[in-house]
Parts: sequence; structure tokens; C-alpha cells
Amino acid sequence: MHTLRILVLMVIATLCSAAAMRLYAQDIPNPLPDNEIFVQKLENGLRLVVREDHSLHLVAMVVVVHAGSAAESNTYGKAHYLEHLVFQGTSHYPGPLAPQNALEQAGGISDAVTSRDMIRFQASAPSTQVEILVKVLADIMQTPALDTHSFSRERPTILAEIQQKDDNPLHALINHAYELTYRTHPYRYAPTGSIEDVLGLTVDAVKAFHKRWYVPNNMSVVLVGDITPARALQLVQEAFGAANSAKLPDPPPIDTEEITKTIRQHYSRSLTGTYQVMVFAAPPVSEYASLIATDILTTLLADGNDALLAARWANADLAVGQFGIEFVSTRAPGRFLIWAQTEPRQAIKLRDTTLTLLRALAATPLPAETVTLARQRVAGQFLLENETYSQQASSLAFYEGLGDVHLGCRYTPGVQSVTAEQIRTAMPTNLLAWITLGQHPEGE
Repeated sequence: MHTLRILVLMVIATLCSAAAMRLYAQDIPNPLPDNEIFVQKLENGLRLVVREDHSLHLVAMVVVVHAGSAAESNTYGKAHYLEHLVFQGTSHYPGPLAPQNALEQAGGISDAVTSRDMIRFQASAPSTQVEILVKVLADIMQTPALDTHSFSRERPTILAEIQQKDDNPLHALINHAYELTYRTHPYRYAPTGSIEDVLGLTVDAVKAFHKRWYVPNNMSVVLVGDITPARALQLVQEAFGAANSAKLPDPPPIDTEEITKTIRQHYSRSLTGTYQVMVFAAPPVSEYASLIATDILTTLLADGNDALLAARWANADLAVGQFGIEFVSTRAPGRFLIWAQTEPRQAIKLRDTTLTLLRALAATPLPAETVTLARQRVAGQFLLENETYSQQASSLAFYEGLGDVHLGCRYTPGVQSVTAEQIRTAMPTNLLAWITLGQHPEGE
């Protein structure tokens, strides 16, 4: 879902190039057809999304809260902390991990993720256990214990998770990219919060976040699999229907101050070589055609043996270790990040070679065959990403969290219709920031 995809896409590229598998993007089916998606809003504002499919006796469920780390203010890390705490006991399932254990005893599995725009709680179970599935997820959303003991017990786990990410040069570099290129918008903060943030949090602050945002008119429930819309509506109404809606705060204002001069920042760290990231602006989800074009662009630049970045760097005799692109769809204007690891003496040359390539690609539309292959890869990968009920529920919840579940249904048709001119127009050329980490680039 609009993130870097390399390993699986290399498989897709191989299939698409094989003589026996001459697929076109138009031949790849849409895994989330719009006419199979049922949507209903409850009286309290909660939205229900159902995709009925009786191929397997399984049901996947996702509850998405339309408020991630970007909904935080004053102190940060509450959204992610809450993601951990809700599994530490509820009114009907008291005790650490009791909700999760109840799902496992019913043959189910569960997971959760916090991003800047949303928090998603996901679980799957045999369809014979769907009542327990709905009841457990409803309970962790509405009646988590959030007691002082659980709060204190979970803090070391969260701190260890943050420290592990901080120790990873790539994670640290990307966090710096967001922090430096958003002036006021809360996208600038990492979804986990920092170690300092978490050490300063109180259980009351986390409770206040839950009370403010975990309300039915700020949530959606997605069910995919062996269940009818009527049955889903009955279960969700029973589990969530009594909750009261609440007035929601206004979303944070979008940064209005433009970055007119490229930000330059270096962070010293004892590493072999230099990590660097080039940061560009990316479209919000409201500019959906541009967003899809940017996804295609990500594939062209970084995926497969014929990736344009790797080819240009090889021609320039640049020895690149790790490299990639991070691009994630967001409600507000996002970021397009190109990162790479090189020797210090080649860092500046890599930056300049990359910018030259992007500006050349922005000047002339790509050849039709190149665009066709990119469509095949992206449409094929989206199909692979939505093979299972769990994957489909996750995708539908992701787009629902961005504002409209039907965006997921429009993704494959959008890929199939994207033009070379749209890709050219989406080409990032205005460098917002150049950030390095590790050894200082030679020649500066």
C-alpha cells in the first residue's frame, strides 16, 4: 500500500517477462472489486465495511481508529502506547494478554499497528467463532483496563522497541527526514514517540487520548470472509451500537510555510560509510491519481533488475550498498524519500547523479513499454498483497482510515489507466532536504 516493494516485485517482474506469462495490467484482476463491498453507517457514526466471501470458513476483522500519532499534541507516544495497553486486559477479559488469549483459544490470531494517520487492530478466526472475534475486538476498543500497573509493566517493552528502531541507521535517518521537513505538522514526530516522550507519559494522558478518539464516529469496522452483511451488521450493532458518539477535534493545520532552500543536516555516528536520504514532497490521498502515479514511479526507480536508479548509479561508477524508496500514502501531503548507503567519498556524487536523473525524467514522458511493465508489476503486487482475507481486510481498513474504503477498490483500475504524462508530472525534482548519517561526506 504505497510503500517500497522490492523482493516480491522481483518475482512479479520475472513472471511478466516470461514468454508463457505475457500479462498486461488490464489482464490482472482487481482483488477488491467495488461492487462486492458493503458499507453501512450505524446511528452513532461507526462505519461498517463488509466483503462477503465463503470460499474459506474464516473471517478477518479490522477495527480502524481514524487517529494515529498525528492526532497527538503536547506529549507524544500516546497512540502507540495505547495500542499496547488495550491487550493488557478489559472489562470482560481481565488480566495481561487475556483478550489475545481468548482469540487464540478460539483459533484466532491478532495484531495491531500505529501509523501517523490511524491505528488498526486486526484479528482473524474461524467463522464459527466470529461472535468471539467481534466481542473481543469491541471490548479492547471500548473497555480497556488502562490501569497504572499495566501501564508501568508495558513501558520497558515500548522503550525497547523504540531503542531498537533508533539503533537502526535507516530508521533513524527516516525519522530525521520527517522531523526536519515538517515545520509544525505532527507528521514530524515518529508514531512510536521518542524515548524521552515515553518516559514522560502518564497513564492519565493515555486515558485522555482514548476517551477523545476511541469513539464510534471516529472508528470503522471491516469484516472480510465467511459472513454475510446482515450477520455482520447484527454482530457489530450488538457490540458497538450502544457507544455514544462525540464531537471530534479539528485536524491539525497543514504546514503553510514552504521550504524554499534545501535543508542540509548531518548526524555523526560510528558507521561504515555514509547513509543519506533525499526528501521530496509527495501528494496527499486527496490527489489520488497523482498518488498512484507516484507509486508507479517508485517501482520504476527502485524495483527489479532494471530499476532506473540502480542503472544510472552503475553507469556513474557509484558503489551503492543498500538503497530504496519510502513512500506511504497519507491524508495530508506526504514525503517521498530516496535513501542509500555509500562510501563517504561518493555521497555527493550519488546525490547529484540522482537529481540529474529525476530532472531528466521530468522533462520527457517515459516510453510506453516502460510504463506498461511498471503497471504490470504494481497491479500484480497489489493482487499478491490481497490474496488472503486478512490482507484484504487490512487493505480495506487502510483506505478507510485514509478517508474512503472505495479508494482501495479504485487502486487497480487507477494503475491500469495511469499515463506516462501523469508519471512525468509526479516526478520529484524539488529537493526539500539532504540528510546524511554516519561518516561525513567527503568534499563538503
